[in-house]
Amino acid sequence: MAPSHYLLAGDVGGTKTHLGLFDAVTLAPVHVQTFTSTAFENLPAMLQAFLGPQKPRCQAACFGVAGPVLDGTCRITNLNWEIHATQLRQWLDCPVFVINDLEANGNGLALLSESDLFWLQKGTPRPGNAALIAAGTGLGECLLYWDGTRHIASPSEGGHASFAPTNPLEMDLLAYLWQIYDHVSWERIVSGTFGFEHLYNFFRDTGRAAGSPDLETFAASHGYGTAISNFADKGLPIAIAVMECFVALYGAEAGNLALKALATSGLFIGGGIAPKILKWMTTGSFLRAFAAKGRFQAFLEQIPVAVILNNQTALLGAARYAKAHAELAYDYGH
Repeated sequence: MAPSHYLLAGDVGGTKTHLGLFDAVTLAPVHVQTFTSTAFENLPAMLQAFLGPQKPRCQAACFGVAGPVLDGTCRITNLNWEIHATQLRQWLDCPVFVINDLEANGNGLALLSESDLFWLQKGTPRPGNAALIAAGTGLGECLLYWDGTRHIASPSEGGHASFAPTNPLEMDLLAYLWQIYDHVSWERIVSGTFGFEHLYNFFRDTGRAAGSPDLETFAASHGYGTAISNFADKGLPIAIAVMECFVALYGAEAGNLALKALATSGLFIGGGIAPKILKWMTTGSFLRAFAAKGRFQAFLEQIPVAVILNNQTALLGAARYAKAHAELAYDYGH
């Protein structure tokens, strides 16, 4: 059967999922829609709502999903969904690829324009690897290996690596969180689901800053990320302390990733949080923590660092991946 003119792409997250139909030749978006992930029992139910009863035939589909992908299967880390490429392939009747959401983000970088990036540090870019870190519902990380002509996205689960404190306050934070978790990962601190609430509770419970009943009431209905951001902008001391600590910790782990990837061509910051707190990302705390790596400080100060402003980068990357792999899939059967 001849391939259609459409590609189906998805960026599946624990909080929101972006779905899109794209022109198979130009990658121009035909129809894009955002859904609340928890409003659906599974991805096929969401796809049914997106595609409608006619379910247009697609040349190929690719879904970037927030979790480790093994043999085309993923259980999303912060959402009770399992996604199976083989099942989706049968339902959609086309080649289906399931990849990590940060791998999708990495594939989308090549499609961004300069206006899609906010540079925290221009640095001195050099040919070589890049890296991508993204705090949203969770914390994702990706290495972008330079093969001499292009960057190849290599997914990781680095956000679940052990948190490493760098000063006495962070050592106390680790001890505080050890009372809750046997293993304290970076995602427990640098993410929307866990980070802001954990930091707020830490500052309040250890007496480092006075708690705020108004903030806690607001957070109960809007989430701690939104609450901390709003109250920090209003000058509430505990919210400012949490925001400054969050940004510094984000920078510290971004610097760790840049070193591990030897990201001479750039460190990119994706996810939904950074664009919303640009005011705090630009105070200097992020970059100071990013570069505070002893003998490698000067090296890190030369690495370009940019916040990705386009919230559909992973969706674009999934469409690009589908396009690149669709012809091969048809050659060998799907």
